[in-house]
Amino acid sequence: MNAQEYADRQAGITRALIALVLQLVGIFRAPKLSRRDWGNLLAALYPHVDDARRQAAELGREFFDSQREQHLPDLPRHNTLLPAYHPEWFAEAMEPARLALSRPGAPEEAAAQVALRAAKEVENGGRRAILRAVDADPVVRGWARVATGRETCGWCMMLVSRGPVYTSADAAGLDLNDTSAAELWQKAESGDLESRDVIDELMTRWHPGCDCKVVPVFKISDWPGRDAWKRAEDAWKKYTKGYGGLDALNAFRRAVESGELDVRDFSIAA
Repeated sequence: MNAQEYADRQAGITRALIALVLQLVGIFRAPKLSRRDWGNLLAALYPHVDDARRQAAELGREFFDSQREQHLPDLPRHNTLLPAYHPEWFAEAMEPARLALSRPGAPEEAAAQVALRAAKEVENGGRRAILRAVDADPVVRGWARVATGRETCGWCMMLVSRGPVYTSADAAGLDLNDTSAAELWQKAESGDLESRDVIDELMTRWHPGCDCKVVPVFKISDWPGRDAWKRAEDAWKKYTKGYGGLDALNAFRRAVESGELDVRDFSIAA
């Protein structure tokens, strides 16, 4: 399985889950959603999210195994347990969406926020499975974040341009909210955006709606998305020349959002 096949199959899992979430949200919506109503909605959603997340984790592991066999055909499979998931984790991850949906006369965008946050939990199943396999397998050199070009923003492009992470993968803290993002960028701005501890922490964060993928790196000179990374790295250097910290990110974002940079040129399929 190559990275594009992996991304396409994961997109199918995510699309099906989003359609189901929107249908259930429509059933449970009320002029003012109570905490009891929200709890009932989560109870209805969780089995479907848990199942889709398990599918994503199994798919991620299948992709990891296929890449490992391609690069190291003589080695036996390195077994690793798939990541666990629990209702309380789901409830915590969905809390920001509850606040939006509970407001009187909540717009349709609030329902979309519920779907996007649920989708992020599903996508994280595959990401966690690969990160866990990378962390447990001694023959892996590292991992990298790659873009699909479908939902890729300036923030994601910046992280893709960082290239492989050659340290053990920390699969914790896969949520990214405005507060944590601001705190991390304050660290970067007060010092240097190249600071590895800040960048490595950012690399394992995904926002709702993000469809970036994690790929294992078995060979430094040959891994899924390497060519796209080099193009993204060159673009980062070009558009952030003379800038630092938040100014660098903003300059890069402007290039992406204006269309001057076409994110599809930096996808794993490009």
